[in-house]
Amino acid sequence: MLMLAHSFEMLFKAIIFQERGTIREKGEQYTFKLGKCINIVHSDLKILEADDLPIVWAIKQDRNAAAHDSVAFSEDMLWLHVRSAVTIFGKLLDAAFKENLRDVIPSRVIPVSALPPTDASAVIEREMQDIKEMLKPGLRRADDAKARIRPLLALDGSVDGREVAPTELELDRAVEAFRKGKSWKEVFPGLADLEISAAPGAGAQEISLRISKSGEGPAVRLAKPGEEGALLFRKSNPWDEYGVKLTDFGQKLGIGTYTGHALAWHLKLKDDPASYFVKTTEAGNIQFQGFSARALELAKAAMAKPAFDLEPIVKAYGARNKRKTAKP
Repeated sequence: MLMLAHSFEMLFKAIIFQERGTIREKGEQYTFKLGKCINIVHSDLKILEADDLPIVWAIKQDRNAAAHDSVAFSEDMLWLHVRSAVTIFGKLLDAAFKENLRDVIPSRVIPVSALPPTDASAVIEREMQDIKEMLKPGLRRADDAKARIRPLLALDGSVDGREVAPTELELDRAVEAFRKGKSWKEVFPGLADLEISAAPGAGAQEISLRISKSGEGPAVRLAKPGEEGALLFRKSNPWDEYGVKLTDFGQKLGIGTYTGHALAWHLKLKDDPASYFVKTTEAGNIQFQGFSARALELAKAAMAKPAFDLEPIVKAYGARNKRKTAKP
C-alpha cells in the first residue's frame, strides 16, 4: 500500500506539472501532498473520474495506516484494492500522457490471482466472518480485528467523499457494533453500494471497484445526531459542519474560553463524533479541532437546567489538568 500510494502521488504530480508547470504553492518549500494532488487532478483538471475517487482516497488512508498504525487485508480484499488501482493508474496514464500501461507491464503479470473474486459483497462477507471470529469473547484479538476493519472503514467513508482516515473512536464503535451482532451493511452502508466492474476494452483481470449504478444497495445518507448503527457522521467538508473553533466555544456560550473547555470536558463532547471533529497530521499532531452546532445545543441545554452550576465543573476540570501534568 505504501508503494501503491507513492506511485499515484508521483503520477498525479507529473500530470499537474505538465498542466501547470509547478507542483507547489508559490513561496512554499514542499510540493503538494497526496490529498491535494487528488483534488486538483479530479476537480480542477477533470482527469480523475468521480467513479474512481473512492478507491484512490481509500489507498491514501491505507497508506497512512500502514505507515503510522496497523492495517491488514485478506488476499481477496488486497487484490481488489491493487487490481482496481492498476486499472485506474492505466486510465490516468493514457488520459494524460497517451501511454498504454500494458505496453510497459503486461496485464497478465500484475497483479495476478489464480482465483480473482467476482463479487464485492462476497469478499466483504468473508472479511466479516474473520472479524467476528476475532471478536469472540475471551480471545483478546480486538487489535487484530481493528487492523482488518481499518481498510473497510476507510473504503466505506471514501464512497461518501471522505478524505481523512478513520479515528480510533470510530474503530471502537465498529468493534462494539459487531459485538452486538449488527450486520456489516448497517455498519458500512457505503460498501454495500460497491461492485466489481470489468474495465471496458481491458486486458486480463482488468477490473475496477466502483459505486454500483443498480441501486440495489441500501441508501447512503448522513446519519442524524445520536442515531444508532451508522459510524460516519462527517460530510466531505468537515469545516462547514464543525465551524466552532475550540477556543471560541466558551465565548459563544458567554462563559469564557477556559470555562468552555471545562464544560466540553464535563459533557464529554469530544467523545461524540456528531459534536466534535479533530484533524491531525500524519505524525499525529493536531491541526484543527472544531465543535458543531449540536455541541452548542447540548451545552446550552445543560446550562439551562435549574440545578446547573459551573463552579464545581471548573474546579473538577482544573484538578484533572493538574493530575495530567503532575510529575510521577
